Amino acid sequence: MARFVLKDTFYNKAKQEGFRARSAYKLQEIQNRFHSVRKGDRVLDLGCAPGSWLQLLSGMVGGEGTVAGIDILPTPPLPAKNITTIVADIRKTDNRDVLPGQAIDGFDVVTCDIAPNLSGIREVDDARIEELFGAVLQTVEAALKPGGHFIIKSFFTGVQKGISEKLRKGFAKVSAYKPAASRSVSSEVYYICQGKR
Repeated sequence: MARFVLKDTFYNKAKQEGFRARSAYKLQEIQNRFHSVRKGDRVLDLGCAPGSWLQLLSGMVGGEGTVAGIDILPTPPLPAKNITTIVADIRKTDNRDVLPGQAIDGFDVVTCDIAPNLSGIREVDDARIEELFGAVLQTVEAALKPGGHFIIKSFFTGVQKGISEKLRKGFAKVSAYKPAASRSVSSEVYYICQGKR
Protein backbone atom coordinates (compact mmCIF):
# COMPACT_ATOMS: atom_id res chain seq x y z
CA MET A 1 0.00 0.00 0.00
CA ALA A 2 2.82 2.45 0.88
CA ARG A 3 4.28 2.12 -2.61
CA PHE A 4 1.04 3.30 -4.22
CA VAL A 5 0.72 6.16 -1.75
CA LEU A 6 4.24 7.35 -2.68
CA LYS A 7 3.41 7.18 -6.38
CA ASP A 8 0.14 9.02 -5.94
CA THR A 9 1.71 11.71 -3.76
CA PHE A 10 4.32 12.81 -6.30
CA TYR A 11 2.13 12.14 -9.35
CA ASN A 12 -0.71 14.25 -7.96
CA LYS A 13 1.67 16.94 -6.76
CA ALA A 14 3.16 17.23 -10.26
CA LYS A 15 -0.30 17.62 -11.76
CA GLN A 16 -1.32 20.22 -9.19
CA GLU A 17 1.85 22.28 -9.60
CA GLY A 18 1.92 22.12 -13.40
CA PHE A 19 4.90 19.82 -13.91
CA ARG A 20 4.76 17.35 -16.76
CA ALA A 21 6.14 14.44 -14.74
CA ARG A 22 6.95 13.45 -11.16
CA SER A 23 10.65 13.38 -12.12
CA ALA A 24 10.73 17.15 -11.54
CA TYR A 25 10.86 16.47 -7.80
CA LYS A 26 13.89 14.22 -8.18
CA LEU A 27 15.80 17.08 -9.79
CA GLN A 28 14.50 19.52 -7.17
CA GLU A 29 15.83 17.29 -4.37
CA ILE A 30 19.18 16.96 -6.10
CA GLN A 31 19.42 20.72 -6.56
CA ASN A 32 18.47 21.42 -2.94
CA ARG A 33 21.22 19.10 -1.76
CA PHE A 34 24.05 19.71 -4.25
CA HIS A 35 23.36 23.19 -5.74
CA SER A 36 24.75 22.22 -9.15
CA VAL A 37 22.72 24.77 -11.17
CA ARG A 38 23.12 28.52 -10.70
CA LYS A 39 21.46 31.64 -12.04
CA GLY A 40 22.77 32.54 -15.49
CA ASP A 41 24.02 29.01 -16.29
CA ARG A 42 23.76 27.37 -19.69
CA VAL A 43 22.31 23.89 -19.18
CA LEU A 44 22.01 20.97 -21.60
CA ASP A 45 19.32 18.40 -20.72
CA LEU A 46 19.72 15.03 -22.45
CA GLY A 47 16.55 12.96 -22.81
CA CYS A 48 14.40 15.98 -22.04
CA ALA A 49 10.91 14.78 -23.06
CA PRO A 50 8.25 15.32 -21.82
CA GLY A 51 9.94 18.42 -20.36
CA SER A 52 9.57 18.39 -16.57
CA TRP A 53 13.30 18.93 -16.01
CA LEU A 54 13.29 21.72 -18.59
CA GLN A 55 10.48 23.41 -16.66
CA LEU A 56 12.46 23.31 -13.44
CA LEU A 57 15.82 24.19 -15.00
CA SER A 58 14.31 27.23 -16.72
CA GLY A 59 13.49 28.75 -13.33
CA MET A 60 16.82 27.73 -11.82
CA VAL A 61 18.90 29.55 -14.45
CA GLY A 62 16.55 32.54 -14.70
CA GLY A 63 16.21 35.02 -17.52
CA GLU A 64 19.96 35.39 -17.96
CA GLY A 65 20.48 31.66 -18.41
CA THR A 66 19.53 29.22 -21.16
CA VAL A 67 18.35 25.62 -21.23
CA ALA A 68 18.71 23.36 -24.26
CA GLY A 69 16.98 19.99 -24.45
CA ILE A 70 17.58 16.99 -26.69
CA ASP A 71 15.39 13.91 -27.03
CA ILE A 72 14.67 11.22 -29.57
CA LEU A 73 10.98 12.10 -29.06
CA PRO A 74 9.43 15.53 -29.66
CA THR A 75 8.99 17.66 -26.54
CA PRO A 76 5.68 19.55 -26.43
CA PRO A 77 6.38 23.32 -26.57
CA LEU A 78 7.07 25.15 -23.33
CA PRO A 79 6.28 28.85 -22.85
CA ALA A 80 9.59 29.91 -21.25
CA LYS A 81 11.75 31.94 -23.65
CA ASN A 82 15.02 30.55 -22.29
CA ILE A 83 14.26 26.96 -23.43
CA THR A 84 15.26 25.43 -26.77
CA THR A 85 14.55 21.82 -27.74
CA ILE A 86 15.52 19.63 -30.69
CA VAL A 87 14.70 16.09 -31.75
CA ALA A 88 17.87 13.98 -32.06
CA ASP A 89 19.32 10.61 -31.08
CA ILE A 90 22.60 11.31 -29.28
CA ARG A 91 23.78 7.79 -30.12
CA LYS A 92 23.71 8.68 -33.84
CA THR A 93 24.34 12.43 -33.84
CA ASP A 94 27.72 14.10 -34.32
CA ASN A 95 28.34 16.25 -31.25
CA ARG A 96 29.13 19.22 -33.51
CA ASP A 97 25.62 19.00 -34.93
CA VAL A 98 23.75 18.54 -31.66
CA LEU A 99 22.75 22.18 -31.29
CA PRO A 100 23.08 24.06 -34.57
CA GLY A 101 23.97 27.69 -34.02
CA GLN A 102 25.16 27.15 -30.45
CA ALA A 103 28.67 26.58 -29.14
CA ILE A 104 28.60 22.92 -28.16
CA ASP A 105 31.43 23.33 -25.64
CA GLY A 106 29.81 26.15 -23.72
CA PHE A 107 27.56 24.46 -21.15
CA ASP A 108 27.97 24.93 -17.40
CA VAL A 109 25.81 21.93 -16.51
CA VAL A 110 24.62 18.79 -18.33
CA THR A 111 21.69 16.82 -16.94
CA CYS A 112 20.49 13.40 -18.07
CA ASP A 113 17.38 11.53 -16.94
CA ILE A 114 17.42 9.06 -19.84
CA ALA A 115 16.37 5.47 -19.21
CA PRO A 116 16.94 2.78 -21.84
CA ASN A 117 14.18 0.31 -22.65
CA LEU A 118 14.76 -2.46 -20.12
CA SER A 119 13.80 -6.05 -20.89
CA GLY A 120 14.33 -7.68 -17.51
CA ILE A 121 17.15 -9.80 -18.98
CA ARG A 122 20.27 -8.72 -17.12
CA GLU A 123 22.80 -9.18 -19.94
CA VAL A 124 20.59 -7.34 -22.45
CA ASP A 125 19.81 -4.51 -20.05
CA ASP A 126 23.45 -4.08 -19.00
CA ALA A 127 24.44 -3.78 -22.67
CA ARG A 128 21.74 -1.17 -23.31
CA ILE A 129 22.70 0.85 -20.24
CA GLU A 130 26.38 0.75 -21.19
CA GLU A 131 25.69 1.79 -24.80
CA LEU A 132 23.54 4.71 -23.71
CA PHE A 133 26.01 5.78 -21.04
CA GLY A 134 28.82 5.78 -23.60
CA ALA A 135 26.85 8.07 -25.92
CA VAL A 136 25.93 10.39 -23.06
CA LEU A 137 29.53 10.59 -21.85
CA GLN A 138 30.76 11.48 -25.34
CA THR A 139 28.28 14.34 -25.45
CA VAL A 140 29.32 15.50 -21.97
CA GLU A 141 32.99 15.44 -22.91
CA ALA A 142 32.24 17.64 -25.93
CA ALA A 143 29.63 19.94 -24.41
CA LEU A 144 30.55 20.57 -20.77
CA LYS A 145 32.99 23.29 -19.76
CA PRO A 146 35.99 22.42 -17.58
CA GLY A 147 34.83 22.77 -13.98
CA GLY A 148 31.22 22.12 -15.02
CA HIS A 149 28.72 19.79 -13.36
CA PHE A 150 26.92 16.69 -14.63
CA ILE A 151 23.83 14.89 -13.25
CA ILE A 152 22.96 11.46 -14.65
CA LYS A 153 20.52 8.69 -13.83
CA SER A 154 21.91 5.18 -13.62
CA PHE A 155 20.74 1.82 -12.29
CA PHE A 156 22.00 -0.77 -9.82
CA THR A 157 23.32 -3.26 -12.38
CA GLY A 158 26.44 -5.23 -13.22
CA VAL A 159 27.88 -2.29 -15.18
CA GLN A 160 27.35 0.29 -12.43
CA LYS A 161 30.84 -0.07 -10.98
CA GLY A 162 32.43 0.63 -14.36
CA ILE A 163 30.20 3.65 -14.90
CA SER A 164 31.11 5.02 -11.47
CA GLU A 165 34.83 4.56 -12.14
CA LYS A 166 34.64 6.41 -15.46
CA LEU A 167 32.82 9.30 -13.85
CA ARG A 168 35.36 9.55 -11.03
CA LYS A 169 38.17 9.83 -13.56
CA GLY A 170 36.44 12.72 -15.28
CA PHE A 171 35.23 14.75 -12.29
CA ALA A 172 36.71 16.08 -9.05
CA LYS A 173 33.79 14.79 -6.96
CA VAL A 174 31.13 12.16 -7.68
CA SER A 175 28.22 11.44 -5.31
CA ALA A 176 25.57 8.74 -5.64
CA TYR A 177 22.09 9.79 -4.49
CA LYS A 178 18.59 8.29 -4.55
CA PRO A 179 15.91 10.98 -4.19
CA ALA A 180 12.86 10.34 -2.04
CA ALA A 181 10.75 10.98 -5.15
CA SER A 182 12.17 7.82 -6.73
CA ARG A 183 9.91 4.83 -6.37
CA SER A 184 11.12 2.49 -3.64
CA VAL A 185 10.98 -0.47 -6.04
CA SER A 186 13.12 1.32 -8.63
CA SER A 187 16.81 0.45 -8.99
CA GLU A 188 17.63 3.94 -10.24
CA VAL A 189 20.33 6.06 -8.66
CA TYR A 190 21.64 9.48 -9.65
CA TYR A 191 25.30 10.42 -9.92
CA ILE A 192 26.04 14.08 -9.17
CA CYS A 193 29.39 14.86 -10.74
CA GLN A 194 31.06 18.14 -9.83
CA GLY A 195 34.10 19.83 -11.30
CA LYS A 196 34.84 18.42 -14.75
CA ARG A 197 38.57 17.79 -15.04
